Amino acid sequence: MVAKIVTATGQLLRTEGPEAITTNRIAAITGIGKGSIYQYFSTKDDIIMAAIRDAADRQLPGVRSALAANALAPPQQMMDSAIDMLIAFTTDNAPTLRYLNENPEFAREVEASSNMPVLMQTMMTLHVQQYRDQYHADLEAETIAWLFINSAITTTLMFFQTDRSPIDLQQLRVGLKRMAYGLLTS
Repeated sequence: MVAKIVTATGQLLRTEGPEAITTNRIAAITGIGKGSIYQYFSTKDDIIMAAIRDAADRQLPGVRSALAANALAPPQQMMDSAIDMLIAFTTDNAPTLRYLNENPEFAREVEASSNMPVLMQTMMTLHVQQYRDQYHADLEAETIAWLFINSAITTTLMFFQTDRSPIDLQQLRVGLKRMAYGLLTS
């Protein structure tokens, strides 16, 4: 029964966004009584968080695999691939990411339960060490990794915070790549 509730909530989250999620809608979709839903979840936010955790658990292996596949590619290729992957992930999960932005306590919970930030930092640091001669020598490998990851993620998240962005998605993609290339020596 819990899986059915979480699955229905996840579908609503992906297709209509968190504002469309109500226990009445979940009950109607699943055929589970509203009272029964509250036997498993205390609040609507608990249901949404369960759906977000479920989605993260399902998406993490693919993200990990994509990161690993490009970790040792030449720098521009790795940067292009990482930014394309980030934009695709953010596009696919925009309503969920907006919900987490509006509820920072839940965002911290999701981040704490994921090893993704550490994995990304480690893989990028290893990449920079592998291609050290192609990155600026006055920056440490860990610093370059941190700057690349956080500037790309923060800028992309800001782009998707509203349904109306001030710039075109393709311009975001090109701009992020050019900013990242600034970490390279040439």
